[in-house]
Amino acid sequence: MNRKVKMIRDLLFVVGILVLVWMVYSVGVDTIWDNIKDTGWWFFAIVGIWGVVYFFNGLAFHVILRGGDSTEKVSLLRKIKLIITGFAINSMTPIGLLGGEPYKIMELKQDLGIDQATSGVLLSTMMHFLAHFLFWMVSVPIFIFVVPVIPLTIKIILWAVVLGALLLIYWAFTVFRKGLINQAIAVTSRIPFLRKKVKIYSLEHSERIEEMDKLTSDLFTHRKKDFFLALSFELIARFISCVEIIFMAIPIGYHLSFFQAVIIAAFSSLFANILFFSPMQLGTREGGFGIAFSMLTIPLGVGVYVGLITRIREMFWISIGVILMRIKPAK
Repeated sequence: MNRKVKMIRDLLFVVGILVLVWMVYSVGVDTIWDNIKDTGWWFFAIVGIWGVVYFFNGLAFHVILRGGDSTEKVSLLRKIKLIITGFAINSMTPIGLLGGEPYKIMELKQDLGIDQATSGVLLSTMMHFLAHFLFWMVSVPIFIFVVPVIPLTIKIILWAVVLGALLLIYWAFTVFRKGLINQAIAVTSRIPFLRKKVKIYSLEHSERIEEMDKLTSDLFTHRKKDFFLALSFELIARFISCVEIIFMAIPIGYHLSFFQAVIIAAFSSLFANILFFSPMQLGTREGGFGIAFSMLTIPLGVGVYVGLITRIREMFWISIGVILMRIKPAK
């Protein structure tokens, strides 16, 4: 193993342990244990459903990367491992993608080369975002028509979210069709203090930039079946993840429908992403759950409980992701 890669992996492992200790301390060991006991055997279903979610995320990643001969060097199991570890690293940073995506590129570049590893990870991330936008676009109208009483201001904001999701979906398809790098350069070249450096970089690396854009646009332009298959897997993962809310409500005597679970998941996700800068989304997701449950005329306390169990489930999978860093990757 490359010494630099090993050092980065070791550093991330140490940071992961420290963050987990801080998360447990901030929530409280007694609080975590009491809530797990209150949830009972349903806790295993809650953490288990995310194993299914990560499996479908891994399938999407597998489909995206299977375009070239060199991708046969990376097994589906290893791709799922990278998905879980990437989630753990992203959850430990104030703004997502600061660690998880570079880590996946670092792990894959030895087998795929830096260009294919980077394009594959970028495509996977963009596919995840596109599925998220589609999820919001479908879920928000359900929220508006199913929830009995919504203030006019909130309705306007929610319809604005639908419009924003449509624009983001259009932008995402543009990126998939034309490639990401040149578009990113076009945007950053308008920033005054970056303009000169970006221009110099684009001139010095023009051939590599074209190659990267060719790799990222190939999925949509020449492998449409794989594109929509990967998108389908990501969307399935998004909707499966909503089932955990049903499982969380059962131990405290509430039986939610799947539509209610989708509404709650969409609103809490939207609320957390608006306040994306919060480290590990502390407080933002709980607030989103509380508001969503209140609008469904379910006591606020249920939303607080679900938010806390969600936090504990995240701690569980972050710990799995951190442990997987220490396990030698299978080919």
